[in-house]
Amino acid sequence: MKKIAIIGAGISGLTIATYLQKQNLNITIFDKGREVGGRMSSRRTEWGYLDHGTQYFSVKSPEFQDFMAQYPSIIQPWLGNFATWANGQLTVDNSVKTRYVAIKRMNNLCLAIAKDSKLDIHRQKKIIKLEKNQTWTLTDENNQQYSDFDLVIVTAPPAQTSDLLASVTPIAEEIREIKMLPCYSLMLIPQTPVNLPFEGIKFEHPILGWISVNDSKPEKEKCGGLVIQSNFNWATENLDKNREEIGEILQQTVSQLFSLNLSPLKYKSVHLWRYALPSESNTQGYFWDQNNNIAVCGDWCLSGKVESAFKSAYSLFLNIIKSI
Repeated sequence: MKKIAIIGAGISGLTIATYLQKQNLNITIFDKGREVGGRMSSRRTEWGYLDHGTQYFSVKSPEFQDFMAQYPSIIQPWLGNFATWANGQLTVDNSVKTRYVAIKRMNNLCLAIAKDSKLDIHRQKKIIKLEKNQTWTLTDENNQQYSDFDLVIVTAPPAQTSDLLASVTPIAEEIREIKMLPCYSLMLIPQTPVNLPFEGIKFEHPILGWISVNDSKPEKEKCGGLVIQSNFNWATENLDKNREEIGEILQQTVSQLFSLNLSPLKYKSVHLWRYALPSESNTQGYFWDQNNNIAVCGDWCLSGKVESAFKSAYSLFLNIIKSI
C-alpha cells in the first residue's frame, strides 16, 4: 500500500485525500490549524459564528455536483436579495446563479468531509521541511518527524509552497512566480442590529469589496453580525497598517456609505487573508514532479474559488492513479 502525505486540510487537501483513500491508499493529512477548512472558516463568538473567509460558492461542474451531493444536510442555497455597488449606485443582482453555503458555519462542509471519509488528520502540525532518500520524511516546527511517505502533496498557498519545496523540486521556481492578492475581513456585531437593503453586496469601490448580513445564511444564530471585506488592491496597498486602523477605516466607510450607526459594538475583529486570490487566473490546474513523487494542488492553480480547489485536486487525483 502506498503511503501518501498531504499538507493542508482545506477543500483541495480533503478532496484529494478522500478520492485517494477510496483507492485503498494510506493517507495522512497535516495542517497547521486547529480546525480543518482553510479559508472556508468561521469565527466563533459568544453570540454565534461569523463566516469571515469564503462567503459562498457555486456548483457548476458535474464532478463537483456529485461530490457536493454527498452532503445534502450540510449544503444549502443562500437565498436572499443581492446587489452590486458601482459609481455610487446599487443595482439589484438578477442573475439566476445559486449561492451555496454550509449551514451554521462555513467549515462545517470541511468537517463533514473529514468525518465521513474518516481521514487521518494531524492538526496543529506545521510542516517546515521535506527530505527525500528512498521515501519522504516530513519535519514539523517542533522538530517531530514523519517518515516513509511515497508521495507528498502540498495544498498550501504558493508562497508557502515554494518556500517548502525550494530545495527538493524544480517546480518550486514556477510556483514562486504566482502572485496572490490579500483581503481584509472585518467582523462586526453591533449592539443594536442594523438594516441593510440587501443580504450581500459586491462593490466596485476604492476600499470595499463585499459586505454581507451574516444572519441571512441558513441556520445562523440571529446575532446581527456583519462581515465587511476590503477589495484586493486596497488591502495590498495597506498591509503596513495595524488591524485596529484597518477595522476603523472599513467600519467608517460602510457607516458613511449607508448612513448607519454601527456603534456601540458587541464584537469587532479584523482578519487578514494574506493569500486570498491569485492576481491572474491560471490554467495549470496542478503541479506534479513525477521524478521526485511530489505534487501541488489548490484553488490558486486555477481561479481561486472553492470549485477551483475541488477541480485542481480532482484533476491531480486522476493523473496520480494512472501512475500507481
